[in-house]
Amino acid sequence: MSYGKPRPTGRHQLLRACALGAAALGLSACSDDAGSGPISGPDSERITLSVRVHLLSSELVPLNTTLTDDEVGVMFARLNEVWQQADITWDIESIVREAALNADGFALVLSGQLPASSQNVASILPLGRLLSGMWNVFLIQDLGGIAGGFYFPGIPATLSAEIDPFGQRELTGSAARILAHELGHSLSLAHVPCTPEGNLMAAGCDSQDRTRLTATQGQAARQQARRGEPFGS
Repeated sequence: MSYGKPRPTGRHQLLRACALGAAALGLSACSDDAGSGPISGPDSERITLSVRVHLLSSELVPLNTTLTDDEVGVMFARLNEVWQQADITWDIESIVREAALNADGFALVLSGQLPASSQNVASILPLGRLLSGMWNVFLIQDLGGIAGGFYFPGIPATLSAEIDPFGQRELTGSAARILAHELGHSLSLAHVPCTPEGNLMAAGCDSQDRTRLTATQGQAARQQARRGEPFGS
């Protein structure tokens, strides 16, 4: 069953998807995966952060993730490779399976009949089993190109999809990179401009390295991580 507009194709359409997410939240992600660079600094002890992963199910196909527990582990292994440069590790506390809420409203968002606002998108999230005071990641099958991903600081929670804005299912590529980007927002990192060197927090950019963090970013992320709670919570 068709649920919305054709999927965006091309870089300019991906930038539009990022802009929609940014307009809704000031936060979004997109693009695919590449290598990462090391970060050196005086603070080198590893910080481990607990995260609960919520796999959502629904009769609406885009909300119905097909991920297995093992595939979630594969995504997080790659995500942890990205965050290794900041000496931060994301440890899966548990994986829970829950029914998504407000599927009808989300279908209207995907079709463009409702805006991709923070309130409209967050309405799909069941909040009864949040890992209190810690990190929560909600995974669905497909955001349909409305954005790469979302971070909702008021909940706080991250929403990402197994299928990227180009319609590709690359669990160790774009899917892991987008989730790594959104978790960067949960560690207080904002978007940065595009540069030839590339950066994890630069959305919709052409660059060689789309997972790199600068030393300043790594230190800021570690400062938030040491507080033991997501940014904005």
